[in-house]
Amino acid sequence: MPQIDEVGAYVRGIWLLIQGNRDGYDWLDISVSGVWRSFAAFLWCLPAMAVSWGAWRLFYLANMPPGTETGLVFILKLLLVDLAAWMFPLLLVAALARPLGYGEFLAAIVVATNWLCVPVFYAMAVPAAIRLVIPGSGGLTSLLSLILLITAFAAIFRLIKTIANDQTLLACTLTALLVLPSLILGESLQRALGLMPF
Repeated sequence: MPQIDEVGAYVRGIWLLIQGNRDGYDWLDISVSGVWRSFAAFLWCLPAMAVSWGAWRLFYLANMPPGTETGLVFILKLLLVDLAAWMFPLLLVAALARPLGYGEFLAAIVVATNWLCVPVFYAMAVPAAIRLVIPGSGGLTSLLSLILLITAFAAIFRLIKTIANDQTLLACTLTALLVLPSLILGESLQRALGLMPF
């Protein structure tokens, strides 16, 4: 598993790419092994995810009848939702790489978007943490979550645009493929697994 200094280097490279600076590639490992190692980003995100799961559990219990249980199975279901929402868009992007002609960018897209998830998930954990420690802060944290979500979408677009040699249409398409299926699948799985309050 990559150590914190290595993760820091990846995040620095991603930041440079978001700024349109292709020197960011110097900080990323886009080899075959680098692509596989980039999925360790999910493990780095688990603590931030756990904070979000805790906040979701409180929201769920607040909107369910007294005595509703949310044990280990509830948390495992949340883990499954996050894992599926992470992996499915990448599989979709990989499957469409050859038909849509962006295969040369695929490794960089996978590596960069995987490591981008680390700062994004930790940023998104901030409003979740506020909900956990400050009761009645739903309005503020919802607004903060929306701002962070929009910022994350913009970062993904700028990152992909740099990787795709400033092809705006391709960047828009890939951003949509990475974002929309994740949101749709996440909500659908939450409902299917009984994670949404009635």
